[in-house]
Amino acid sequence: MTWINSKKKFGLIIVLVIILIAVAGFVYYVSDYYHADSTALAAIQSTDNYSVNNSSDFITFTPAKNKTSTGVIFYPGAKVQAESYSVLASELADNGYTTIIIKMPFNLAFFGSNKADEVIKNHPEIDTWVMAGHSLGGVFASDYAVNHQDQIQGVIYLAAYPSKDAANATFSALSIRGSLDNLTLEEDIAANKNKFPENTTFITISGGNHFNFGYYGFQEGDNNGTITREEQLNQTIQYILVFLNNL
Repeated sequence: MTWINSKKKFGLIIVLVIILIAVAGFVYYVSDYYHADSTALAAIQSTDNYSVNNSSDFITFTPAKNKTSTGVIFYPGAKVQAESYSVLASELADNGYTTIIIKMPFNLAFFGSNKADEVIKNHPEIDTWVMAGHSLGGVFASDYAVNHQDQIQGVIYLAAYPSKDAANATFSALSIRGSLDNLTLEEDIAANKNKFPENTTFITISGGNHFNFGYYGFQEGDNNGTITREEQLNQTIQYILVFLNNL
C-alpha cells in the first residue's frame, strides 16, 4: 500500500512539474512581444480633428469633425502591442471614421476574438461596422465577421487571409499585402483565395513588407521593404479610404 501511495505521489509530482513547465513556457512566450515605437505612442493623443480614449481594453479614435456613421474595429497582429497601429487609426479618424483598436489578452487575438461584441454594444451611433486586422489579427477579424454577418459590412485584411470560408459572405472585403512580405506570402493568399468573400479587392503594394503596416520596428523572418514605412502606410490608408467610401 505504501508503495502504491508513493507511486501516486510521484505521478502527481510529475504532472505538476509538466504543468509548471508549460505555464512558464507560455508566460515566456507571451512576454516576448513587439512593442510600439515612439511614433506610434505619439499618435495616441487627441487633436482638433479627433479625440482619443486609451483604456485598458480599447484605444478609441473618435472624429470631432466630419464624423461618418461608419466604424472600424481593428485586431492587432500576433504578439504586437495594440498601440503599434495608432498611426493608421489616427489617419482614419482624421478622415471621419471612428476607429477602435482592440487590446488583446496576451497580445493574441485568439484570446479576444469576440471583443468586437463590446465595441459594437458601446457605440450605438455607428450603423456600419468594418472589421480590420493585421496578420493573425486579420484571420480572427474575418472569423468574427463571418459569424456576425448581420452586423459587419466589410473586412480589411492586412497581410492576412480567411481561415474560415467567407466565400459566400454578405460583406465586401479589401486585401492588402506588401510584395516583399516574407511572412504572409503571395502563395498563401493564392492558396486561400477561394475563401475570400466574392466581392474582394486585392492589392499588392510594391516594395512593401509585413511589419510596416504597424509601427513596432523590425519583425523576425520578414524582409526589409524598399519603400519607407510611411509610404506603405500612406498607400494603405488611401486604399482603405476608397474601400470605406464605397461601402
